Amino acid sequence: MAKFREFYVSPGAGSNFLAKHCLWCEIPQEWAPQDISTNEFFINRVKSDSEVMAYDIRNSDPTTAPAKYYDCPDKSILSESERIKPILIELTEYIYNFYKSKGAEDLNDGGDDGAFAKDDRKIVIDHCDHLWREDFSVWTHSFFHLFESEHFDNDIPGPVVEQIREVEDYFAMCREYYYSECERNDWDMFQICHSHPFLTTSPRLKFPNDFKTLVIRLDPETNMFVGALQDIKSDNYEPNAYVGNFGDNMRNSQCIQLADDTVSYRKIFFENNVEEIRKMYDFFDNADYFEENKTKIMKEFKEYHDNNMIVIKDYMPLFYERVKKF
Repeated sequence: MAKFREFYVSPGAGSNFLAKHCLWCEIPQEWAPQDISTNEFFINRVKSDSEVMAYDIRNSDPTTAPAKYYDCPDKSILSESERIKPILIELTEYIYNFYKSKGAEDLNDGGDDGAFAKDDRKIVIDHCDHLWREDFSVWTHSFFHLFESEHFDNDIPGPVVEQIREVEDYFAMCREYYYSECERNDWDMFQICHSHPFLTTSPRLKFPNDFKTLVIRLDPETNMFVGALQDIKSDNYEPNAYVGNFGDNMRNSQCIQLADDTVSYRKIFFENNVEEIRKMYDFFDNADYFEENKTKIMKEFKEYHDNNMIVIKDYMPLFYERVKKF
C-alpha cells in the first residue's frame, strides 16, 4: 500500500535544508545552487516515483519534463479544467479590483508571497489542466489567503463565494486524482511543503489511506526569527525591523490544529535536540540512517543554525542583539 507523508514547514523555517537532510539523506536533489550569503538551499521537496507525472514548473525547459510522456486517462479532469479556467481568470481580476478599490499600493507587484501574489495565480491559470500531476499548493494558495486578510470584511458577493467554492472543488479533484494514481501504482509520496492542504488546496479534500502529517511548531520568538530569515531570503527586509513586539503566525497555528503531530523549531535549531531531530527522520522512514550518522547530522544542524545567526547579524544587527537572548 502506498504511504503518504506530508511535513509542513513555514516559509523561512528551513524547508529546503530539512528536505536535503531528513527527506533525501543528502542524496543530491538540488534544482539550484545554494545561496551562501543568505544560507538558502534549493532542494526538491517531494520524494516519490510519481515524478513521472510531474509537469516540473521550476524546470527552465518544461518540454524536457517527464510529464509529456504521461497522459491523464480521466477526461473529466481535462474538460473541467476548460470550464474552470475562465472562473480562475474572473477570480484573480476580482482580487485585483478589490485591492484597487482599497487604494492598495504596489498593485502591480507579484512575487511568491507578496500581498497580491498575481504571479502565483498566473501559474495556476496557465497550467490549470496540469494540476493533477503534482502538488501545486505553493501556487493555488494564492487564490484563498487574500480572502482571509485584514482587507476583506466579510462582504464578498455571493457569486464570488460560489466561484471560490468551485475553484476549491476543482483543486481537490486534481489532488485526489493524484492520490489515486499513487495508490494504483503503489507509489509512496513523501513531501515537505508550507501548509496543510485544507488551507492551500481545499477544505473538502479527501485524503488517501495511510496519510500522515507533521508540522514544525513556532513559538512567538522563533516565529519572529523565521519571519526575519524569510524576509532576508526573499530580499524584502528592513535592516531595523523585528525589534518590536513578537507576532503570531495564524497559518502555523492552523497547521498545528490540523496535523497529526508536531516538532519544535526551537528544540531542533536553537537547542539542537537529538530526539526532536530523530523524529523528523523517523517520519520519513529514515530512522536507521539517522542512527548510523547521528554525530554528523547533529553537527550539520548546529552549523545550519549558526549560519542563520550570522545571516541575521549581517542583515539585521539590531534584531540580532535581541535574538541572542532567545
